[in-house]
Parts: sequence; structure tokens; C-alpha cells
Amino acid sequence: MTTIGIILRIVNAGLMIGIPVTAALLIYKRGKSGFRPIWIGAAGFILSQVGHIPFNQFLMLPGLKALGVDVAAQGGISLWVLGVAVGLSAGVFEEVARFLALKFWLKKEAHTLLPLKYGIGHGGVEALLLGLLALFALVQVMVLGGEGAVDLLPPEQVELARTQLAAYWAVPWYHSLLGAAERISAMAFHIGASILVYKSVRTKNYLYLIIAVIGHTVMNAFAVITVNQLDFLLLEGVLFIFAVGWLYWTWRIREIDPEEDLDLPVPNQVQISAAQVTEEQIEESSYD
Repeated sequence: MTTIGIILRIVNAGLMIGIPVTAALLIYKRGKSGFRPIWIGAAGFILSQVGHIPFNQFLMLPGLKALGVDVAAQGGISLWVLGVAVGLSAGVFEEVARFLALKFWLKKEAHTLLPLKYGIGHGGVEALLLGLLALFALVQVMVLGGEGAVDLLPPEQVELARTQLAAYWAVPWYHSLLGAAERISAMAFHIGASILVYKSVRTKNYLYLIIAVIGHTVMNAFAVITVNQLDFLLLEGVLFIFAVGWLYWTWRIREIDPEEDLDLPVPNQVQISAAQVTEEQIEESSYD
């Protein structure tokens, strides 16, 4: 346990919490609907996990085991199958929830910035919750790191706790901020996915929804498959490039609707009438 290690982990958790909050405060007054699409985006993410987490735990993972897939594999075909399955599961649950929220919950609030607000809420609440968990984990580690604290645990847990504490503090200092970096990439992806799904809703073209599911699957599967194969910095760099490229592409093809600041009242029509001009007036106005 070092002072710099503690500070960096506090900064990491603070960024994970602060970035989505700042983004929400910067955009909620832009366009229409105020803060509503942001909190609906947050609710959409949480509701998607209500189905996603039990599905993974009680159906998907047991099903993969029954098919002979080693869900604890660190390599080989089992890891690839696990990565694709995990990614597809997340993609289907989150993108379908996103589609339903934009189509039904926000159906009367169409405007260009709507998917941005929704995406900030969807990806932001995930970042905020993970930031709080990171902060809670730091508090737990510091408490357990106190003198004699580990010895108060049941005997069978003491060695495990010491190993976990050592592993926690053994993480290089430059990895301490990767949680915040990962959340930036994730939020960029979620905003892009929201733009794409919003286009699917507005154009009634389900191909955009399918592309969003595929993109989500690819990003998550890549992270699962390569987490033990690549250095964390390289892994996060690849994910960041993918997320930024994804956001740029979706923004280029976004569905553009009239913005609130363009819905200005039309001024009353100015009536211009010409007075009747007589021949006498014309004669009087002419020069000799």
C-alpha cells in the first residue's frame, strides 16, 4: 500500500463517476426533453441487466458447460466460444432494451440530440456504478490492510485474502487509471450505438439495430478473448480506437431531426401594400 497507489485509485474512481455526470450536465439543456432521455437511458441499462445477468448465470453458462465448453478457459476454442457468447448476450439484451426505450418510452420526443442524451445515460450509469464499486473495493482493501485485520477473518480465508491484497497492490501505477479510460471508450460506444438504434427506430430499418448488436458483440468478445493475451494498455488502446471510429461513423449517418432551438416562432407576415398612384401625381413628380 502506497500513498500514490491510493491517490491514483481515488482519481480513477472519481473520473469514472465524474465523467458521465459532467457529460449529462453539459448536454441536458441542449435540444429538447431536458434530462428525461438521460435518466431513461440509465433506466434502460439497468432494466437490460435485470434480464441479462440471470440469463448468463442460469441459462447461457450452464448451456455452454453442457456443450463441453470450458467457461474458465484461458485460451483455445473454448475461450473464443465464451467470448462470442458473452458478447452476443450483452449485445442482444442491451441493444433490444435501447430499441424499446427509444421506440416506446421516448417515441414522442424525436430530435437529433435524443440518442446522444440516451447514450450518455445508458453508458454513464454503468460507469458511475463501476466507479462506486471501485471506490468501495479500495475502502475494503484499506480496511483489510490494517494491522491485524486479515487475522480476524476465518482461518480458511486468511491466505486467500492476503493473496488478493498482494495482487491488488501489485498492479502497476499506470494501470490504475485504466478503469476510467475503459469507461470513456464504453460511453463513446454506447452513444454511437444509441445513434444507430435511433436511426433504426426513425427509419423503421431493423438493419441498423442488427449492426448495433453485431458491434456490441465484437467489442465485448474482443475484450474477453484478448484480456489475457494483450497488455492492458494495448487492449484499451484498441478498444478506444474502435469506439471512437464507431462513434464517428454513426454520427456521420445519424438521423437528423429539427432541433428545439430551430423551432422558433414565425413572425407575423408583413403586409406591404402599394398606394394607388394617379396620373396627376405622376405628372407632378416628373421633371421638365
